[in-house]
Amino acid sequence: MNDFLYLVMDQGGQSSRVLVFDAVGRQRLLLREPVQTRHPMPGRVEQDPVEVVASIRRLLDKLPDQLGADIHRLKAAALVTQRSSLVCWDRETAAPLSPVLSWQDTRAAKYMETLSLSDEEIALHTGLRPNAHYGASKLRWCLDTIPGVKAALWEQRLACGPLASYLLYALTRQHHFAVDPGNAQRTLLWHLPSGDWDEVLLAQFDIPKSILPPLQPSASDFGDLQIGDLQLPVALLNGDQNAAFFSQGELPGEQVTINAGTGAFIAVRCAPAVSAPAGLLKTLIFETGTEAESARWFVVEGTVNGAASALELQAAELGVADYQRSLDQWLKSETVIPLFLNGVGGLGAPYWRGDFCSRFVDLDANNNKAALVAVLESIVFLLMVNLLRIRDWRGEQEPLTRILVGGGLSQLDGFCQRLADLSGLPVIRSADTEATGRGAAFLLAGQPGDWLVYPGDEFCPGENAELAGRFQHWLQRMAEATAKPL
Repeated sequence: MNDFLYLVMDQGGQSSRVLVFDAVGRQRLLLREPVQTRHPMPGRVEQDPVEVVASIRRLLDKLPDQLGADIHRLKAAALVTQRSSLVCWDRETAAPLSPVLSWQDTRAAKYMETLSLSDEEIALHTGLRPNAHYGASKLRWCLDTIPGVKAALWEQRLACGPLASYLLYALTRQHHFAVDPGNAQRTLLWHLPSGDWDEVLLAQFDIPKSILPPLQPSASDFGDLQIGDLQLPVALLNGDQNAAFFSQGELPGEQVTINAGTGAFIAVRCAPAVSAPAGLLKTLIFETGTEAESARWFVVEGTVNGAASALELQAAELGVADYQRSLDQWLKSETVIPLFLNGVGGLGAPYWRGDFCSRFVDLDANNNKAALVAVLESIVFLLMVNLLRIRDWRGEQEPLTRILVGGGLSQLDGFCQRLADLSGLPVIRSADTEATGRGAAFLLAGQPGDWLVYPGDEFCPGENAELAGRFQHWLQRMAEATAKPL
C-alpha cells in the first residue's frame, strides 16, 4: 500500500492554501491564509507578490507542527495558481518588479489592437483567442511603463512570466526558473504545435524570449522546498482550473465539467489532434515527461469572465447587501425575471467582445431580487451557449452524458437545476470543496486507479418552459447586441 502523502500549494485571488492528501485522495490537512486582491482603478486588478510569497511561506512553516512525524511521509509537492496572472522580477535578487497583474486585469487592452495576425491565425498558434486577460499584453505594458522593469531588461537581469513561475522561483531552494505548458499557454505567447515559446507572437508583442522561463512538462522536476529539515521536491506545476478537472480522477470524455467561481469555465476533454469549435478554446491541461501522444491532455473550453464577479458588481450597484444568504431562495420565489446581457470583465466565449456594455432588459427598478436572479441566469445562459457549440461540434455519435459542476456558485441549488433543465443532462454537484487541490494531488500521486470519488448531489433535468423562453429571448437580444460594432 502507498503510504505517501502529497502536498499542494494552491494560490488564489482570495487566499493561499496548503493542502495535504493521501495516496487515494483523502484530504489530511488544509491550511489557509487570506490575501488581498486590489482594484486600484477600472481595468486594473492586482495582488502584492511579496504578500503572496509570504503567505505561502508562513503556511509551509506550520507543516512540521501540524504533521508531526508524518511530515516525512510527504513524497512531493505541487504548485497551482490562477492562469493568466503575470509578474516581473529581478533574477539576481528574486525581488518583484511589478505587481501581480491578475487574470482579471485588462489594463493593456490597447496592445491587442496592434496585432497583424487574425483571430484564426492566433488560434492555430496558441489554441486561444486574442484577449487582454492573457499575459502578453500585460507583459508589454510592464516593459513600456515600469521603470524598474526597463532597467532590469537593460541590465539583463529581468525575468517575467506567469505567477506560477515567480512563486516557483521565490519558494524553491534553487530559485528554479521554469514554466509548465498550461500556464505558458495563458500568456498568448506559447506555440501549441511545438510546445515552446512562439517566435511569431514574441515578435508581434516585441518581447525578448530571454526574459521568459524555459518550458518543462507539467509533471517534472521543479526544484525543491525547504520545510524544516525536509527537502521536498516540487514535481507538478499547473493552472488551478487545469488541475481541478482531475479532482474526481481521470476525466471522462463524455462528461462536461463546469467550474463557476469568480469566472466560470466549461470544458470537455478532446483528442490532441482536433481543433476547437468556432469561438471556443483548445486548452492543454496536463503534460507528462514522455514523448507519446497520450502524454498531453487537452480540453475544449469556454470561458465566462463575469460569474460571481458579475453578481458582486451588480449587487453593489443595486445596493443589495449580503445577497449571498438569500439568492437561492430568490431563485425559487421570483417569477417575473428580466434579462441581463452579461459582459462583466469582457464578454468571453463564444462572442469575444472585450468592451461589451452589460445591460438589463425589461428591468423592474423596484425589484432588485429579480435583477440578481437575472444576473445568475445570464451565467447559466452563457454556459449554455458554449455547451450548445460543443454538442454541435461533437455530433450525435459522441453524446454527452452528464455535467459535473463545482466552484462557489455550484452551492446554489437554483443554479444547478437551471443547468440541468436547459441542457437536458443530469448535473452532479461535486462534494469536494477543494477541487483544485485534490486534482493536483491526483496528478502528483501518478493518477492512481483507486482514487476516491465524491459524487455529491444530483439534479435531474425537468421541464421549465419559462426558463427556456427566457433563454431564447436572451439569445435573440445577445445576437442583436453583438451584431453592432463596438
